[in-house]
Amino acid sequence: MARLTRASQLDATCIRCRSMRRIVILVLLALSTGCQTLRSRRQTAALTTARQLSLHGASELEQERYTEAEEYFAEALQNSAADERAYWGMAQVLWEQGDRAKAIQHMARAAAISGDRPDLLVQLGEMYFSEGAYEQAIAQADAAIAGQRDLSSAWALRGKVLQERGDLEDALSSYHRALHLKEYYPEVQVAIAQIYQDMEQPQRALHTLDCMLDSRTEDAIPPFAWLLKGQALADLGESTEAKLCLREAAQCAQDSDVALLLKVAESQIEFGDLAEARICVGRAIRQNPYDPQALRIRAHLDATFENGSPPTMLTGHVLR
Repeated sequence: MARLTRASQLDATCIRCRSMRRIVILVLLALSTGCQTLRSRRQTAALTTARQLSLHGASELEQERYTEAEEYFAEALQNSAADERAYWGMAQVLWEQGDRAKAIQHMARAAAISGDRPDLLVQLGEMYFSEGAYEQAIAQADAAIAGQRDLSSAWALRGKVLQERGDLEDALSSYHRALHLKEYYPEVQVAIAQIYQDMEQPQRALHTLDCMLDSRTEDAIPPFAWLLKGQALADLGESTEAKLCLREAAQCAQDSDVALLLKVAESQIEFGDLAEARICVGRAIRQNPYDPQALRIRAHLDATFENGSPPTMLTGHVLR
């Protein structure tokens, strides 16, 4: 009888111990869940604050106030490392400041946080392209296309890389895909025309440019498009129209675009429009007085005017 009593007491003690263990476990679970909930709420609040700061930063970025934009994006990142817009904005600021490597790192982080958003992959690819990292650039373009096949900018980036590599046929294919998705796409249309010129198909180049020019007023046409049209017309024997297009290119070009002004000047020399070429070179030299190409072209023009000789190309061939 005594043994039964002691056994019953032991059973009761075991039951109470198990009950206490359950209670302790439940309390610990409740505390853990409560901490996680509190931490989650804090993270959500921090992310909300970060996104609000990023919006302010984007507004400053749009107005090219980079110092103010940087302050907003930096504060956003201090609040939360999960805001892809803060990384995106900081990448833009760093790119403008010339810190290309860090800009690429931030853009890559923005794309990763967003779950490889196609438009961010394209922007990352454009950065790689500018740095000459063509393998990485086309990898981003292909990843963006895999995520969104109707993204015209991804096809345009792919075409640009292939064109830079010299793979002109595949570049044309990608460019035409981009143009199919976006009917008016000056960057792509000019690139297509450039490829046709390089392939010695001026008629196709001219047709491509005319399709672009016909849909816009003259003041909305990129100056390089006028230059390409002038070159295509010259190749087709339309020298008078070619000169007019080159003059349009010069008028549309910004003084800061020294490289374009000098390309126009060289073409004008080839077509015998020396007075207009001198104006373009003068604009380029005012912008950059020590540019060696500009000084070389000016010396060539001075010698031509002084000698009264027929206009020649800079290679020395007499123009007919």
